[in-house]
Amino acid sequence: MNKEILPSGQSISIAVLFIIGSSLFMGVTGRSGNSAWISLLIAMSLSVPLMFVYARLHVLFPGKNLFDMLIAMFGGIAGRIISCTYIWYALHLGALVLRNFGEFSETVALTETPMIAPMLCIGLLCVWTVYSGIEVLGRSAKFLLLFTIMILFLLQILAIPKFEYHHLKPVLDSGWGPILADAMGLFTFPFGEIVIFLGVLRALPGKGSAKKVFFSGLLMGGGVIMVVIFRNLLILGPDILSSLYFPAYVAVSRINVGDFLTRIEGSSAILFVTALYIKVSLCLYVASIGVAKVFKLKSYRSVVLQLGLLMVYLADFIYQDIMQMQNFAYHTYKIYALPFQVFFPLLLWIVAEIVASKGKQKESAP
Repeated sequence: MNKEILPSGQSISIAVLFIIGSSLFMGVTGRSGNSAWISLLIAMSLSVPLMFVYARLHVLFPGKNLFDMLIAMFGGIAGRIISCTYIWYALHLGALVLRNFGEFSETVALTETPMIAPMLCIGLLCVWTVYSGIEVLGRSAKFLLLFTIMILFLLQILAIPKFEYHHLKPVLDSGWGPILADAMGLFTFPFGEIVIFLGVLRALPGKGSAKKVFFSGLLMGGGVIMVVIFRNLLILGPDILSSLYFPAYVAVSRINVGDFLTRIEGSSAILFVTALYIKVSLCLYVASIGVAKVFKLKSYRSVVLQLGLLMVYLADFIYQDIMQMQNFAYHTYKIYALPFQVFFPLLLWIVAEIVASKGKQKESAP
């Protein structure tokens, strides 16, 4: 495979947009009510040790991606079996995000259009981007992140007259149970999903640059989600917020500046599309890299179209309706994702540290 280089600025842009992804619209579960921001802070704190583990893997395996690490540490057979599980996870995650967009378009934006049509359009765009290379994805992410921050800042300013600050009180009115449950959900969705980025570590230029990418993505992505949570909460209130499928869209639709600037919720929909485009593209890229590695193909580009169409098809039948989608995202996913996000990376890190320490002992031996 040709060596592709992803500068740190573009890597951080991909990480930020990947983290905010569909969480811009899906939000949190709503069980914590007006204390959702506390759940977010707890989830970010829990993610810090995980980011250290991911960054340490880049130091231990310079110039290698996730699939190279697995095969190197667990052997050709077991390493390829675990690699296949990550290929599935990347495909499944991309399909989940595509289905979020499909449900949004069918429920809010394009109610008379079959769901498969907008998902297929986004899927083919992602196929084209991934086939062009990771550099194209990086340059796109750098521009789209700047555009996203500008629009979010403008929406935040315009929403200030609609803020009702009494929605923030009383703090901890529902107790710590719902807050911790929401924190666990936020830990796996979206912060733990950055494990997908391990599949592109080979493209990072420096040996220790992964630490900068992971922690910048965590802080910037978490900051954006925090701003959106406060805006939705101050405009809608905890009771209305917990009853909506896409609270960010409804919150922005309430903005009305002098009966002149109205109906600007389309701008937030654009942000949703740009973020999910980056997230789906990265999932497709990592799945293609994994298939090429497991089956010893010359280039990942030979399977990009097939995997992209498979991802769209999977997204079309993965749920029966929007209620099942929300139930899986908020309740089942936090258990389903733990092996991919925590258990396998921790096992890989422990084995790699043992092997590295034995190698140092052999080098120091007379």
